[in-house]
Amino acid sequence: MLILKMVGFLLGLQCGYTKFPCFLCLWDSRARAQHRIKQDWPVRQKLLPGEKNVQAHPLVVRSKIILPPLHIKLGIMKQFAKALNKDGDCFKYTCTKFPGSMIEKLKAGIFDGPQIRTLINDCDFPNSMNEKESCAWSAFVETVENILGNRKPVNYKGLWPSY
Repeated sequence: MLILKMVGFLLGLQCGYTKFPCFLCLWDSRARAQHRIKQDWPVRQKLLPGEKNVQAHPLVVRSKIILPPLHIKLGIMKQFAKALNKDGDCFKYTCTKFPGSMIEKLKAGIFDGPQIRTLINDCDFPNSMNEKESCAWSAFVETVENILGNRKPVNYKGLWPSY
């Protein structure tokens, strides 16, 4: 998440606990009742100092910011692994798949790129999951292959909005 903090700094956003922390949209971090319900938040049009948690004029243009796909992939994988039930079959399968890794690293969700690719290519890994884990894993794999991959899919314009 250090990358997102740096992006916020470069765009002049306020650090720390803020109401509008996203540099792309006007996501309201304090609207707890809306977090899982509302899917589409309004796009942030301008970065004007003094409005919507903007403290200073941006140092860079927002369209010139490119987030590294590997960091996004590692962050999503970390969230997935931390959400797993540590006594469940999926976590146990992960421990047997990577016997050289320390259990503490696996519990913390620390994976590298080759380990993630190994799990994506493993046909037995989704069989060790329950229904919710399987849905989350398939969404992760689709994101990695279609958005964070080295090749653009044929329907790439329909997969993510243009900012």
